[in-house]
Amino acid sequence: MTTARFSLLLLAMVLAAAPTAVAQTTGKFAIGGQVQKRGSTGPEAHGNLGLGLLWRVGHSKTGFGWDIGFNWYSADVDRTIGGTVTDLGELKIRPIMGGYGYTHVIGRTSISAKAFAGYGFTSAALSPSANDAYRDRLGAQSITIDPSNTFVMKPEIGMWQDLSEKIGLKASFGYMVARPQIAVRSSLGEDKRRMNADMFVIKVGMVYSIF
Repeated sequence: MTTARFSLLLLAMVLAAAPTAVAQTTGKFAIGGQVQKRGSTGPEAHGNLGLGLLWRVGHSKTGFGWDIGFNWYSADVDRTIGGTVTDLGELKIRPIMGGYGYTHVIGRTSISAKAFAGYGFTSAALSPSANDAYRDRLGAQSITIDPSNTFVMKPEIGMWQDLSEKIGLKASFGYMVARPQIAVRSSLGEDKRRMNADMFVIKVGMVYSIF
């Protein structure tokens, strides 16, 4: 099963299995954690599974509205060096985005569809295996890696489900578009290539209202 199909199936299961809440959450601020599954759609980047912080401020209302998003993530990146595909290193993308979309509230459940866009700040670390490959296969010296910042966008669908007066469940599925250039500089010159760092992103988490 592909990552995309797995993500869609998992989201559908969460939405179908969400229990009927016994009361509407009344808290103004809730915090918790979430599981995040990312799957790459490009041949050079690799997704991962991780944990993240989750919070909720107030409650959604039916209608159109603005939102903000950060969605920071990292991905392991491959590159062909001397004819062999090699782990180049870890690429980190830290987007700051604004979004607009529609939310529909049904009882204790809110469902939203939004589109985000913004700018992603990047950094990367060259892996030891890539450093050795450039030196041994190509005879390069003084090797550094420098990714460019990039524009990003992300369509997303999501759901909040109140499970009790204090506990809320969230599930979302989105597609992050990011296409930075990665330059590898060495004594041989500069090798700059644009790469596909797009990711399917599925998140499932819970929060607890603290006030």
